[in-house]
Amino acid sequence: SSASKGRPLVLNKNLAALGIPFLFLLCVAFGGLFVVTEMQQVLVLQFGQLVRTIRSPGLYTKIPFIQDLMYYDKRILDFDVSATEVTLGDQKRIVVDTFTRYRIVDPALFYKTVSTELGAQTRLAAQITGSLRGVLGSTPLSTILSPERAQKLSLIRGLVNKGCQELGIEVVDVRIRRADLPAENSQAIFNRMISERQKEAQETRAEGMERAEIIRALADLECTTLRANARKAAQEEMGLADKKALEIVGQAYGQNQEFAAFYQSLAAYPKALKNSRYVLTLEGDFFNYLRKRDPENVGGAPSFKTERRSSPAAAAG
Repeated sequence: SSASKGRPLVLNKNLAALGIPFLFLLCVAFGGLFVVTEMQQVLVLQFGQLVRTIRSPGLYTKIPFIQDLMYYDKRILDFDVSATEVTLGDQKRIVVDTFTRYRIVDPALFYKTVSTELGAQTRLAAQITGSLRGVLGSTPLSTILSPERAQKLSLIRGLVNKGCQELGIEVVDVRIRRADLPAENSQAIFNRMISERQKEAQETRAEGMERAEIIRALADLECTTLRANARKAAQEEMGLADKKALEIVGQAYGQNQEFAAFYQSLAAYPKALKNSRYVLTLEGDFFNYLRKRDPENVGGAPSFKTERRSSPAAAAG
């Protein structure tokens, strides 16, 4: 019984002796294997020294506890450069906000020069800032706001790419996200723009008033001409009508001159004697039909009393 009790203890000790090396070998095996994906490129380092570069995806091995791995991204990376104040060729200042796209094309050189993406972005920002100031320093603001800006950005990209070749980086694109005036200049420029717009508005109003005066003058001239022509035509028509009327009256009077004289005298009496008092004799031709007629004359005109006043000299005599 005592022997049967001692056997499991011996087996447990043997299993433990075998299990520890197995676990060690298992850890070594898994520590020596690593995977590289399509988006990665890997540097194998041994005591800080570069041993090999892996850029193809797959399963690879390394010496555990001796060799280390440095992973870099094969994809295009984005980097936003902080806003930079630049003086343009026409001495105007603007604040330029840019972004850059780049990729790591030589991971070994990249590791030797900057080691990490943060270090690369620091060097890249210095290159971009210097290229921006160099190119835009000879470019007027009007060019920045025109389609020619693409050519300037292409030139900046070329300069930055040339300066970053020693870092193992390829610059794919450099773009201006936004270009603004400095805050201290914005208000002054806005005020100047307002003044210019007000000046243009005043000039436009003045031109409009001038054109309005010309239009009014032409309208008045045309109105005066039309009225004068209308009066002239009316007077001509009235003249022709009066002439026609006189011809008709002359023809009518020529048929019976005595009746015509009688009718003209009757028409003239109301006009001559209206609201008036006359002291004169009836012997004139004008009062021919107002003289006293023979009462026996049938159809004769009624008699009128006339008041005769002698002159002051005759009264004195």
